[in-house]
Amino acid sequence: MEQSLPPTGSGTSRKNRRLLIIVLVALYLVMGFFYHLTIQLTSGFDSDFWRQDIVDYVLKALLTIPVWWIVFRLLRQRPLWQQLTAHLFLAPAWVFGWQYLYYRTTEWLGLWHLQGSGTWWDVYIPALFYMLQFGIFHLYEYHYRLQAQQRRASELREVALRSELTALKAQLNPHFLYNTFNTISASVPREMESTRELIATLADLFRYQLRASKVERVPLEDEINFVRQYLELEKARFGERLRIDIDLQPGTTQILIPPMLIQPLVENAVKHGISPKIEGGTVRIATRIVGKQLLILVSDTGVGMGTTINGSGVGLHNTRQRLLHQFNSELHLSENSPSGVQAQFSIPLDRSVA
Repeated sequence: MEQSLPPTGSGTSRKNRRLLIIVLVALYLVMGFFYHLTIQLTSGFDSDFWRQDIVDYVLKALLTIPVWWIVFRLLRQRPLWQQLTAHLFLAPAWVFGWQYLYYRTTEWLGLWHLQGSGTWWDVYIPALFYMLQFGIFHLYEYHYRLQAQQRRASELREVALRSELTALKAQLNPHFLYNTFNTISASVPREMESTRELIATLADLFRYQLRASKVERVPLEDEINFVRQYLELEKARFGERLRIDIDLQPGTTQILIPPMLIQPLVENAVKHGISPKIEGGTVRIATRIVGKQLLILVSDTGVGMGTTINGSGVGLHNTRQRLLHQFNSELHLSENSPSGVQAQFSIPLDRSVA
């Protein structure tokens, strides 16, 4: 029941487990009392009543442990019908195993047990007990999973609400800045044309960000154009120290990817790889199709692993989380040859209409 038990140490977990144990102990006591009372009243009451009861239900409890492990541990990921099918084989083994051990133990202790055709009662009653006991286990499993689903649904609603608010802010801020940049650009004198072009490029970057906040996927070509513009702004700062190499495999430009997925890697390469290096270096972006996956590589010839390998920056952290949650994919950082760092990840091919 690894998936069905609450997290260890939680108050809810301890409370639920205590309740389940209490219910099972009560079941054992009630079933044991009435079963043995019936046998003793029809066969004559003797002083060994409680000794038989203890032997009976201790054996039942011990035999329950391996069955529970098989159904709720070994088969925990399997569908319910497969777990129930397993009971068709486990129930007879449990019943006849208990009967054999119970009879041998009571005989060894000199206690009484049913004889002759009456032994079938020690098949019928334990079988009913097995179904009742494991019925409780499955009900508990279902109850907990339902609670867990409700908690997850509640958490997802909260996350969706926060994401919606964040998206609204993300739309407002770039929109405001985009209009502001256009105003500034219009006020720049004609003789400062290079400055005007930089402002226009920056405005285009924010316009793309504004559009990207409204869609789930964009063509790789659009994302690369956005990254080109970002690198052009950086090149205005670094000059010849920053060199750019973009190598896109034919057929990849129209593949759809989540927006703003490559830019944080490129920014990390420029900031932590190229910037600290006096002679600068090259930022390279490459795409490849590998099987049914799109492989994206971002590398630099900067200062290397020492400053970037931990990947603790906000941009890399967010990229990792997006890849993990959307595609169950990982971002891999490694040494680049002859120097610098290479970041790479793969996502499923998507050529649907954007």
